[in-house]
Amino acid sequence: MYLTRKFHIEGTEQLERLSRSSADLWNSVCKWYWRTVDRQDHWISKTAMRRWHCKGHDVLPSQTAQEVAGQFYEAIGSWHDNDRKGNPPKRCDKTYNVLRWTYQGVTLREDGVLRLSTKRGEDSILIDWPVDEEPRTVEIGKASDGFVVRAQYDREPVDRTTGDKVAGVDLGEKHLAAVFTGDDAFTINGGELRALRHYQNSLKAKLDAKIDRKERGSNRWKKLVETKRKQLDHIDNKIMDLLHKLSRKVVEMLLERRVSAVGIGDVRGIRDRIDYGTKMNQRLHQWVYGEFARMIEYKAELAGITVERIDEAYTSQECPKCGHRKKPSGREYTCSECSFHGHRDVAGAANIRRKYVGQEPTGSKTRLPGVMASPLGVRFRPHLSCSSRSGRKTSRQSV
Repeated sequence: MYLTRKFHIEGTEQLERLSRSSADLWNSVCKWYWRTVDRQDHWISKTAMRRWHCKGHDVLPSQTAQEVAGQFYEAIGSWHDNDRKGNPPKRCDKTYNVLRWTYQGVTLREDGVLRLSTKRGEDSILIDWPVDEEPRTVEIGKASDGFVVRAQYDREPVDRTTGDKVAGVDLGEKHLAAVFTGDDAFTINGGELRALRHYQNSLKAKLDAKIDRKERGSNRWKKLVETKRKQLDHIDNKIMDLLHKLSRKVVEMLLERRVSAVGIGDVRGIRDRIDYGTKMNQRLHQWVYGEFARMIEYKAELAGITVERIDEAYTSQECPKCGHRKKPSGREYTCSECSFHGHRDVAGAANIRRKYVGQEPTGSKTRLPGVMASPLGVRFRPHLSCSSRSGRKTSRQSV
């Protein structure tokens, strides 16, 4: 399984020069690609573009220069795959661009330092690496306070399971996750995430109003645009940190309950089918269920837990005791047929679990009591540690 490590490093003159050269190369590739299309009606291939612009680059090592063309053609390919909807990559005004090295240009030294290849005669780029495994790819991008490193490496799962229980996970907006293990249940409260989203939306509206009152391109306009970018990036980082911490908490609680297999409700496409009004639609369209589900999935698999996506159609409407369907109102589910009563999201998790094990609601192994005990609730606490982010700022250059 491939994981990505992200951390910040301090900027150096060498990284600034390479990043600017990468941007210049991107601008050149973009300009001549579209100029060839307009003048000759010819879509130039990636191989021809690499021979034309990337081979023997003056500043960038050959591999990194070829990756710049690869980034451009990835964007073109995405545009074609989307039936040419939206805007293709046509702007040629980049100041900085991402630097990318593949495994041929990356070496992990015995002292735990990554060595990234550069042009012959120049000092290699050295970066402290906090993982034992050598990364397959390394990307370095410009940030407001230096540079950001994203490195992908291979990590083998370690089986930490101690039982054979099966759990169902229902993803939601008010409760990020409701989990039912067959014996008990717990929920992950999404209040902190909603508060961050509310602050993000109000801040964006406030700054947009200020920007609109300034002359486009003026110094004040540029400062406000940069302020908006920095503040929104800061909130995005806090949201990702929160999701990492809570997803790790879900996996740890599953391990404590001796769970070895999990069915996660698949709600992809739900935003295309809903219309609950302006405010609720905004909340649902900012619902990060995909990212949170992915985090739970890969963290669980690293711990040896089997994970499968389950179609959650009607799971929130179906009684987990008798199978009768009704649309619940509020946070509680009460069945009009069998008088079952319990938490609505946990009832959905129980139905997802039933679907995963392939049993009908009348089966003896999945029959639930008439009244479900209140689930354990987990809220965000700042002391929840998270190893996925590193606050270290490190940079080394060879001497």
